[in-house]
Amino acid sequence: LRLVLLLSALLLLGPAASVQARGGKAKKPRPPAFPSHVVLVILGGGVRTQDLLDASLMPTVADMASSGHVVRKVASNASNGYTAAARLLTGSTRAVDGSAKSRPALPTLFEIVRAQRELSREKVWFVSFEGGDQLHLAHSDDAHHGAVFAPSIAHGQGAFAQPLASFLETLGRPVPLEPETWAQLRRLRLLSRAARQAYLPTEVDAGLPKAERVERALLRELDRKALLNRGPNPRDEQATRAARTVLEVHRPTLTVIRYGEAGQAQASYAAYRAVLAANDRGLARLRKAVQDDPRRAGRTTFVVVTDRGRNEKPDAQGRLGADDASKQRGTVAVVIDGPGLARKPRLKGPRSIDDLAPTIAYLLGCRMPDADGTPWLGLLRAR
Repeated sequence: LRLVLLLSALLLLGPAASVQARGGKAKKPRPPAFPSHVVLVILGGGVRTQDLLDASLMPTVADMASSGHVVRKVASNASNGYTAAARLLTGSTRAVDGSAKSRPALPTLFEIVRAQRELSREKVWFVSFEGGDQLHLAHSDDAHHGAVFAPSIAHGQGAFAQPLASFLETLGRPVPLEPETWAQLRRLRLLSRAARQAYLPTEVDAGLPKAERVERALLRELDRKALLNRGPNPRDEQATRAARTVLEVHRPTLTVIRYGEAGQAQASYAAYRAVLAANDRGLARLRKAVQDDPRRAGRTTFVVVTDRGRNEKPDAQGRLGADDASKQRGTVAVVIDGPGLARKPRLKGPRSIDDLAPTIAYLLGCRMPDADGTPWLGLLRAR
């Protein structure tokens, strides 16, 4: 009888318990070879490589660099931030008028991934530190791609600002619940679940955790306290907040977040460092949102890149300009952490910011044949 009970227990506990019963530790699931999700963070405004990789200033990026890979000496000779971002998103050196904020001529990474992966719009997102003509980078004027394959867009006012603006103005904004309230609310909902099912359609089940996940994200987004932000990087902070909501609600295949407040270096080196530290804290929140979601944890690759470099040293007035001939001025660094990376990377030859979009496309199983840049195959697993 004891033998029968033991065999029954092993069958009920499943394969993982059987492994542990034989004296060894339960085997961890093997990580995927390539990511299901990619989050690209563009630190716009000009950032020196030594600052990006400074663990005391940007510990989150440093942690990503230690567990992933760093690509240094990536050439970036773009004349301004808009042009640099256009090259990062298209892999092309074809002229983009940064002063006029013209749309790129070649399809962007958003369009390529949507078209080749046949993804709906809510699975590809562009989150910007500013709206207006900065959003022209979302899609190109290419005849075969363009607006048809444009991504969903979020910026300063949030991920759902435009469609809900009039509603919020009329009825006001919701007050988010305190964190400890959710556990009690979840318990009450589960206790009343059976009784409520008699009155709800069979396909509705508000007691499931997935409903709470979306509800919490929406309430946090709609209260919009980020609009009152008085920190060192208010526009970047708004972008971080909108991006977190997008990641939690939509679980996109591709998310691109573009910051821009590092440009404060032109006026103050101290303000520039404060912006980078705040951006790093925002990146930490985004990583945690991904790590806390079992559907994305271990399946998401983060890519952090700066758009342009800066002068080697601040001037006598404490400003860090962008006009000298130093290596810091003409190159940037890229940090990649997550599935899809080779165990022993061998990356040789010149590198350019035009290579980044084809590299991310490769991670997601896509190609950018019209790009001037090429994927960093020495850094990636072979397909």
